[in-house]
Amino acid sequence: MSTFKAISNIACTVFLGAAIMAQAHENGDSLQARRDALISRSASDFSAHGLRPEKVGNADVRYAENASVHPAAEAPGSQAHQAEALLIRLREQHELPALAAVVVRSDTTLDLAATGLRRQGKPEKVEPTDRFHLGSMGKAITATVIARLVEEGTLSWTTRPVDVFPELAKTIHPYYRNVTIEQLLRHQGGTPKYDSIAEIKGATAHAGSGSARDQRRAFSVWLLQQRPYVTPGAKLEYSNAGYPVAAAMAEAATGEAWDSLVESRLARPLGIHLTHGLPARDDSPQPWGHTAKPAFFGMASHQNVVEPQPPGDGWALSVIFEPAGDYSLSLADYATFLKLHLAGLADRDGLLKASSIRHLHAGSIPPLHDGPDEYAMGWFLREFDGMEAHWFTGATKAFFSRVIMLPERDIAVAVLTNTGNEAAITATREAAMELLRLHDQPAAR
Repeated sequence: MSTFKAISNIACTVFLGAAIMAQAHENGDSLQARRDALISRSASDFSAHGLRPEKVGNADVRYAENASVHPAAEAPGSQAHQAEALLIRLREQHELPALAAVVVRSDTTLDLAATGLRRQGKPEKVEPTDRFHLGSMGKAITATVIARLVEEGTLSWTTRPVDVFPELAKTIHPYYRNVTIEQLLRHQGGTPKYDSIAEIKGATAHAGSGSARDQRRAFSVWLLQQRPYVTPGAKLEYSNAGYPVAAAMAEAATGEAWDSLVESRLARPLGIHLTHGLPARDDSPQPWGHTAKPAFFGMASHQNVVEPQPPGDGWALSVIFEPAGDYSLSLADYATFLKLHLAGLADRDGLLKASSIRHLHAGSIPPLHDGPDEYAMGWFLREFDGMEAHWFTGATKAFFSRVIMLPERDIAVAVLTNTGNEAAITATREAAMELLRLHDQPAAR
């Protein structure tokens, strides 16, 4: 099988998984059942059933032809102009407000371009420096911050909640007593799924009042006194709850709030600007998310007809669950994060030691999942054509993002958009496939 065919299979798998997740958000259903449905199918099943959305008619709004290319992508031999043309074509074809992408190797940015509008109905164009919401792709950020604390010696991968929450010494559920922070980050801690927005927002009932740090700790202490959803360590069970518990453990061990830890251990040393929440929540010139435009009696109209969602309205994680996937980054800043991981996977130390990066990306031994995908810490792993792909997606009703990393090729691509409909899922899949094809040359070692 060619490398491009392997990439196509990866992207097709990620597409279906994202479509499943997005539909779950739309219906308010469980994401886990749909994620399980994804993992139980092979890539050949997808192509055999022709899982491609139909081409749709024109929406009620057309978007101006505009695109911006970051100077980092203008090096000799760059495919930047091809990337720009590709993004314009896909954005128009799928009628998206904006579409942006970045392609990197461990030591350089190959492509970085953004096209479209920050907010439908307004003239401001999206810029390469604008921030997009990462969704669950942010779990890799949280795991990376924890890894820095492990290298410092503040935590270890075997640190348990009872080691940092003394109030749990006598009250923690027996099954949680020996759960480690690594198991929580690998979705092996047995915590409940918390995979619907209603359930996530309902967690505040167990968090009391006070600061975000106080709320995370109160929720974690309450949760760890309940019976686990599954036996910890027995299987991989995707759970958004494990990440706020891990963050609360880091807060307890350091005495610092999580947002301070993210800034001091990751953002500032890397020279990146990372924000919590939707991009325009505290900075209105940033891209707005877009959701399906309501039609008759509150029912959604055609899935490609979208309207801006005010950044303080609708989808939002509570502060408790910010570590599970509520970060926004620019393309250039996310590229810096991806380079850190690619360099580590190429055995080069950086902000983190290469050994720590490899640990973050390593699957469980033996694997704890019976499907084709294994979960590391913030990454799904799958083997294609003899090489391993590390991938993830982030989905809300208003934003969608995907990343695919091929460590053996020393390449990663991320594609982001400011709407979360099915057209966004398809467009980002197609963009990722084509950008990887354009740069599908083995990296010199």
